[in-house]
Amino acid sequence: MLLNGIPGAAWTQTLHQQEASTMALKQILTTGSLLAAMIIGQLETAEAQEIHIPSARFEHRDLEQPEDTMPMATPGVFDYDAQIFAPMEFTNDDQLEPRTGFHVSYDRTYLSLSKAPRLSGAGSNQVDLGSNWTWGSRYQFGYFNDNETGWTINYQHNRGNAYQNGQDVLVANPMLVTNAFSSVELNKVFRQAMSSGSTLEPYIGLRYFNVYDETLEDTNQDFVVGFLPADNRFKQKAHNNMVGFHAGARHARRSGRWRLTSDAAVTAAYNHQEYFATDIFREIEPGGTITTSISETSVEDQSFVPALDVEFDIAFNVTRDITLKTGVQAMYLWTGINRANTLTTGLNPNSILSGGIGATETNDTRFLAAGFVFGFEWRR
Repeated sequence: MLLNGIPGAAWTQTLHQQEASTMALKQILTTGSLLAAMIIGQLETAEAQEIHIPSARFEHRDLEQPEDTMPMATPGVFDYDAQIFAPMEFTNDDQLEPRTGFHVSYDRTYLSLSKAPRLSGAGSNQVDLGSNWTWGSRYQFGYFNDNETGWTINYQHNRGNAYQNGQDVLVANPMLVTNAFSSVELNKVFRQAMSSGSTLEPYIGLRYFNVYDETLEDTNQDFVVGFLPADNRFKQKAHNNMVGFHAGARHARRSGRWRLTSDAAVTAAYNHQEYFATDIFREIEPGGTITTSISETSVEDQSFVPALDVEFDIAFNVTRDITLKTGVQAMYLWTGINRANTLTTGLNPNSILSGGIGATETNDTRFLAAGFVFGFEWRR
């Protein structure tokens, strides 16, 4: 049988050959398209990786341990040390080891300051009148370098007042007493790791102390001069400005996020004392004329003051960089301090109304400040 002059068998064979060629062409085109898509995809991926390459700590990890927690930041964009928005799990023992860089701390202090004594006769007959609880603040700024040495600057201040004999209406002449204490220190610190896993930080430097007393008493009840009423305002101010060599050591032991710290230091200081008292006396003369007279007493002296400062605190790291802490502190200056004499106006030898009582020794007393501290610390 002939189809268009071609035998039937030959025509069938020709059709099969054309279909085979068409299928081969389709397979080649499909394969080529797939290869092209894969190549383009690889190029785009490589370009994306080249632009946004995450750092090692942003690589994918299973969230099985606290140290594996991903910080709340876009990978490769907010890549800095102070992870402000890092969750609490970001802290682990390795990151809490003593670090270099800056550190800052702030504490509120609630200290009991020993009151100015009452001196009667010789200084050995002084009568201690307890203490006055006062609020204050303490600041510390420091830096450690890679050689495990650094510097710290500390400033502390407490001030408060109270009525010496109470302020009841039955107290004829209440005396208001103000007590204040300040300290500034600059230290060179050396840090050393101990075999027990704790750290020891000896330090040496300079320290400045200031102990200040101020009294105010108005004498205006049942007080007459020549059968005429009169009044008097008696004020005292006692300053102690001490500066000297300072040395101590701080020991810290860590257990997980908890840290126990003990600190002890001694100071040998030169003290420049200043004492000032004034009477502002006012009386009514015959005819109703009011006259005012002022009497002033001023004394300066020097002394040697040895001081001891001890502290114990416990701290807890809420994040890698921020620590909450609380503790107790005591400072004792055991001699050479000038205080205001808190005898009432009529008996105080520094008042014109004392009746000629001889001067008493107020320049060789002691001072104690002890109480509680609590605050926070930031370390880079």
